[in-house]
Amino acid sequence: MRKYIALLLFIFPFSLHAQDIKHKPRKSETGMATHKMEDGTYVKVTYGRPKMKSDFDKKFGVSVPWRKIWRFGDDDATEITITKDVMFGGELLEEGTYSLYAIPDTAEWTLIVNKAQGSWGTYKYNKNEDVFRLKLPALNSFRIFQKFSIFLQDDPEGCNLVAIWERISIVVPIRKPEDSEE
Repeated sequence: MRKYIALLLFIFPFSLHAQDIKHKPRKSETGMATHKMEDGTYVKVTYGRPKMKSDFDKKFGVSVPWRKIWRFGDDDATEITITKDVMFGGELLEEGTYSLYAIPDTAEWTLIVNKAQGSWGTYKYNKNEDVFRLKLPALNSFRIFQKFSIFLQDDPEGCNLVAIWERISIVVPIRKPEDSEE
């Protein structure tokens, strides 16, 4: 009898602890893009990489959440960190970390820069936290990207954030502010 009680006392505390640390597993891999501009500005984007679900998606593009607010990736909302003020798609964005959301459409995407950080999905998205919204043309890709991908592409004037999924991409120029002394 003592053996059973000792065994229960040994197992019980560990099973309670194991329940406390359960968390929702990530559905997709994490992607990261980084770039250091000539003026020393560092840009980092962290995002979840959803993938197309089937061959049906390849033909009809159904895995993109068309015309609805989207976390611009998978799992946690996509976050961008910049170490100096920049012009982001023509709008001044102060140094810091921001969440990125999007409203994808077939001809034009709305990219949303939001102050909130650490959000999972769009459940706690608050429009009042928006810094600004950009309207960006949806460009056709030369090939199908089965996983959502973000690149920071070098440019003589800074860099470009390129996001692509399936056959659609958007490009956001990131430049140093025009009144910058450097």
